[in-house]
Amino acid sequence: MLREALRFPLRGDRGDVLETLAIGGGLHLLAAYLPLVPLVPVVGYLVGVLRDGSDGDPPLFRDPRRLLRDGVLGSVVCVAYLLPPLALLLVTVGRAAIEGVPADVPSGVFVVASTLSLLSAAAVAYLLPAALVGLSREGLRAAFAPRELLSTAANGRYFYAWVVGGATLGTAAALSPGLNRVALGFFVLFYAEVVAAAAWAAAVGGNRFTSAP
Repeated sequence: MLREALRFPLRGDRGDVLETLAIGGGLHLLAAYLPLVPLVPVVGYLVGVLRDGSDGDPPLFRDPRRLLRDGVLGSVVCVAYLLPPLALLLVTVGRAAIEGVPADVPSGVFVVASTLSLLSAAAVAYLLPAALVGLSREGLRAAFAPRELLSTAANGRYFYAWVVGGATLGTAAALSPGLNRVALGFFVLFYAEVVAAAAWAAAVGGNRFTSAP
């Protein structure tokens, strides 16, 4: 799976590959000066990768309406999943790191609360790719369907793909700050995002978001 996912962004006509990498990396670069907005079509592109799977050639940045629609919906799903655990982490771990543990809070309570917040964040991060696959193949409702999500996430192939995608994104995120001095990091990060999406799409397989029996 890793080998196929790494090759996926380079499939197809060389001109199309260069165009896609240039646009995707360029949008990341633009986001450094205009936060978030340029990343909406990037999210839309990645939703397209999840929809089409990893068997064919990568999609292209040539349907602005669809990219924006998918980007907005994908961003809504990401915010809905990530905002609650991030808020909880800021209230517990983040506040303690900045201000220290309040004197009136028992240490055991703080340990339990911070552990639960970390576990919830990890659970959400694990389910999010499955939710985005559901969005891409069945629509917004599938991104919040517990039965289908758990059916997909409980599969060992999905776990392996999640690890592959996470490791790829983590490596790119670690390399990007140094490479951004010559703007290369933005393109490396986009490449890694496509690789991760291709791995997740291959893990689910098929043309539809499979439901639990």
